[in-house]
Amino acid sequence: MSWKRAVAGAVVVVLLAAGAAFLPWTANHFGYALPGEDGLPYRIHHAGRDYHSSATCAGAGWCETAPCVPRDEPSLTQVGEVATLFGAAHPVFTARPVPEGTPLTVLVRAGPGCFVGYALMGGS
Repeated sequence: MSWKRAVAGAVVVVLLAAGAAFLPWTANHFGYALPGEDGLPYRIHHAGRDYHSSATCAGAGWCETAPCVPRDEPSLTQVGEVATLFGAAHPVFTARPVPEGTPLTVLVRAGPGCFVGYALMGGS
């Protein structure tokens, strides 16, 4: 195999991987947000545990796109972030005071004053 063919093959693999990163399935599986509205994934990872939401699915179209939950942010404590592909991260919150141990639910800010709830997967 010539080096030109090897380089061309490597470029194709890189381009396919980059394109796959923008697919809803990939974002939902790996728990990162896609840029734009409705980009939050179905599943997120926080504090060593997985959380899920039926209200969002990274634009896949199979979820119940429920309106966001308005919440008073001063009553919440930021405990993490959901990374966004080529965008600002979405903060993860829990109720104040922070519960001891693993929280059963967390809220992710989808926009100003707009939160999406996530529930713990797999029990406590």
